[in-house]
Amino acid sequence: MVLFFTVLINFCSTFLVHPVYVSMTNMDVDANKGNIILSIRIFTDDLETVLHHKYNVDGWIGTPKEHREGRRLLKEYVNERFSIMVNNSEKIDLQTDSVTIMDDTMWFYMNGNAQKTIRHIEINNRLLTDFFSNQTNLVIINNKTGKKLNRKNYKLELSFLENETNH
Repeated sequence: MVLFFTVLINFCSTFLVHPVYVSMTNMDVDANKGNIILSIRIFTDDLETVLHHKYNVDGWIGTPKEHREGRRLLKEYVNERFSIMVNNSEKIDLQTDSVTIMDDTMWFYMNGNAQKTIRHIEINNRLLTDFFSNQTNLVIINNKTGKKLNRKNYKLELSFLENETNH
C-alpha cells in the first residue's frame, strides 16, 4: 500500500510541477557618456540544456566534469541571443568581462559603449526562448531617471529625453 501511494504521488507530481524558466538582466546606463554595464543571471541547468541541444556538448557546468569549451560556447550563445541597439542605428558591441557561477546560476558580466549620447535604446533579449516556450527574461534598467522593468521577452525600447526637468 505504501508503495502504491509513493508511485501515485510521484506520478501526480510529475504533472503538477511547472518549472520556471527565467533569466534576469541588470543594466546600468549612463546615457550622457554612452556607457552600458550589465549582468545577466541564468540558471545553470537551463544553460546545460543549451549546450546539450545546440552544441551537442554535455556541460556539467561548475563541476570537475565541465567541458573545456562550455563557457566559450555559452558566451557565444548569449551574444547571439542578447543585443542592444542605440539611437536607432548603432549596435553595441558587448564585451564579456567575466563569467562566474554562484550556487545554481551563472552570471555573465558585460559592458559596451555607444559612440554618442544615448537618446534611445532597444534591447533584444531572446535568451532561452529557442528552448523553453515559457521562458521569461527580466530586464531591469537603472539610469538617472529611475528604474524600468521589462517583464516579457523579446524587445524593450526606451527613450532618454534630453533636458528633463522636475516640477
